[in-house]
Amino acid sequence: MAMGATSGAVRPNFQGSGGELFVTFLVGMLLSIITLYIYMPWFMCKVARYFTDNTTLGPTRRGELRLEFTGQGGELLVILLLHGFLTLITLYIYLPWFLVKLIKFFCANTQAVAPDGTRFRLEFEGTGGELFVTFLVGMLLTVITLYIYMPWFICKLNKAIYSRTAILENEQRVGNFDFEGQGGELFVTFLVGALLTVITLYIYFPWFQVKILKFIAENTRVHYQGRVFGGQFHGTGGEFFVTLLVGFLLTVITLYIYYPWFMVNLWKFQYNNLEFNELGNAGPMPGAMPPGGGMPGMMPGQMPGQPAFQPQAQPGQYPGQY
Repeated sequence: MAMGATSGAVRPNFQGSGGELFVTFLVGMLLSIITLYIYMPWFMCKVARYFTDNTTLGPTRRGELRLEFTGQGGELLVILLLHGFLTLITLYIYLPWFLVKLIKFFCANTQAVAPDGTRFRLEFEGTGGELFVTFLVGMLLTVITLYIYMPWFICKLNKAIYSRTAILENEQRVGNFDFEGQGGELFVTFLVGALLTVITLYIYFPWFQVKILKFIAENTRVHYQGRVFGGQFHGTGGEFFVTLLVGFLLTVITLYIYYPWFMVNLWKFQYNNLEFNELGNAGPMPGAMPPGGGMPGMMPGQMPGQPAFQPQAQPGQYPGQY
């Protein structure tokens, strides 16, 4: 969503506080338990709204873009109940259609608003059938090859979702996302990362995850009115290690009271280290793949409050993400 960008980098900027999120969590969890989790969709929407209310995107030629989330718990409840049920009774064959419904819900209800009133949002144009083929082939080859194919599966899944995600400006199509990563390069990252993670008894794990975030960001493309933007991720493994270590320890010690602060720190790490530069003006960024060669840290249209559909682990798949 780097629409109308200036010559400088466009960055998300999340500035929420753990104290505010704690209140949202306390009320949401209590009501979810009391209602036997029927309230959960409303709780999810409140967390998504908390994130967008505390996030801007810029600078752009239209000024700082303010994020909004307008999704309602009632609509999300229907999606979770109906499509979740269909997923279970079909032994997860229906899962791609379920994921498409969720992606479309969050895309349709998340907007970026400019000071002049211009509204931007994402629209996912893919179908469950398309995603089913990607899932079926990817899962089969992953199992047959004893997970060697996993990096190629991840790249193909990202490609399938990104390339079918359009950018709308005042409901008019003005661009789209794309993903250019290749499984061969990601395989090397996976192989080295997995080996070092095991050898170091998982101490290397944060560095491994940051490598994946960098790979996804550097291979993400945003096409907007004939201009092309590429991503970069500037977080480091050391910073993520400290965030995880302190967050996990304080969450356990405080019996999960610290959990909202942990989420806020993870969101800040994942999103505030992300930026997009216009490739036509600034040239290819260090580490970026050339066209045809080989998700910011988030999928198109994904805000916290949205599911992430990359099979690989990321910071957002820890307490920092739904």
